[in-house]
Amino acid sequence: MKKVLILTSIKTGSGHRSSSNAIEKKLRDKGFETKQLDVFPLMGKMGNLMENSYIPLTTKAPLVYYFCQRVSEYFPWYIHTEMYFRIRKNLLKEIEEFRPDLIISVQCMFTRSISHMIRKYKLNIPFYVGVIDLMEPPSVWRDKKADITFVPTETIRDDYLRRGFDPERVLVSGFPVRDDIIERDIPKKVEKPIRILMVNTSTNLDKNKKFLSEVSRLDDVAIDFICGLDKPLYKALVSLKEEGKLKDNVNIHGYVNNMNEFLNNAHMLLTKAGPNVIVEAIHAGTPIVITGHIHGQEDDNYRYVLQHGLGIVCENPDQIYEQLYQMISSDKLEQCLNNITKFNINNGAQFIADYTETHI
Repeated sequence: MKKVLILTSIKTGSGHRSSSNAIEKKLRDKGFETKQLDVFPLMGKMGNLMENSYIPLTTKAPLVYYFCQRVSEYFPWYIHTEMYFRIRKNLLKEIEEFRPDLIISVQCMFTRSISHMIRKYKLNIPFYVGVIDLMEPPSVWRDKKADITFVPTETIRDDYLRRGFDPERVLVSGFPVRDDIIERDIPKKVEKPIRILMVNTSTNLDKNKKFLSEVSRLDDVAIDFICGLDKPLYKALVSLKEEGKLKDNVNIHGYVNNMNEFLNNAHMLLTKAGPNVIVEAIHAGTPIVITGHIHGQEDDNYRYVLQHGLGIVCENPDQIYEQLYQMISSDKLEQCLNNITKFNINNGAQFIADYTETHI
């Protein structure tokens, strides 16, 4: 039985883990033995600090996070050199123990450092990179030494080719999506109450509370707010609910395992511009309202939504009531429901598994 080692991360947002879960499921369906590996802990205290600080930095110190992201953008060689020296010892142990026939990384920090280590120690293991950004991936994703780079769109592939990548080693796979996100082929009907799903609409706690307060002013709506791994946000919103400061039509959730059900039931999704949740919404036929983004990481993803008529952008909570009111009272919501159902983005997990089956 062939073995595949999937390099990922657990605490740096939901996208990496969700994508690696999707890829793992498709590989296992084809008979591969797989192992997911969170690489950050292999770096010891520094790695744990980096991973554990992701949510605190993006929510409480976004300028600090933006500065760190800019450093990695302009000096990727430095980042990968640091990663190489910090992970090689423990990662080599993991590789020796598992003995994979292929290594796939869906984490941008573990690209060039991994391919360099494979060459340095003459491991003779193919190395694939699965890019999980929708628009203009950061430079740390780019690894010309990787055997194959899977990208979600032709636009990103064209950019990589302009940068000198081998055309035969950059493949458009689509974006990895879990099996439980069922692709919708019939538009949802606009009916009351309008079900609004809010998934961590901002990295700022006060803006999140303001967004929820303003959206709840709408008539004939039912609102589910999912906080995910952001425990301070969950605690703050639950307190508002218990204090009677939120209407009865608002339900607060922490981390959930049935996001597919929430997306399938929603008429619209309000979220910051994370690529994973955008693509999941597309498959579920749910229009998207971009309400925020992580500076330096998700700056351009809103363009993907606007270019294809999949929703709108409103990052100002003082304007969200009016924007949603106009969207609901006009035919804008219905147009978006039709557009998003007709729109197609390939499931990259299936593509990656099919390619692996025929080449490993």
